[in-house]
Amino acid sequence: MRSLHPLFVLVALLTVSPALAEEAPKSPEKSQTAEAEKPRCEHGVQKSLCTRCNPKLAAVFKAKGDWCPEHERPESQCSLCHPDLAKKGVK
Repeated sequence: MRSLHPLFVLVALLTVSPALAEEAPKSPEKSQTAEAEKPRCEHGVQKSLCTRCNPKLAAVFKAKGDWCPEHERPESQCSLCHPDLAKKGVK
């Protein structure tokens, strides 16, 4: 009977280990991927944050000081002032 004890321990470890691996916290790479997969509008901005699609949002960005008056959009979304945003698909 003692010779079976190590076998039971081995089977238990092999059974529990995959279950624990599934519950591991997400890595930053996965959360960035999730961010990139959020629905984008025709302007290349997250739909729920686009002031050109949702003009009422402009007041929120202006109140935060995130506004480009020259191009009438949030500074954080202004690909004309920040060409690096265009590389990410923002128009």
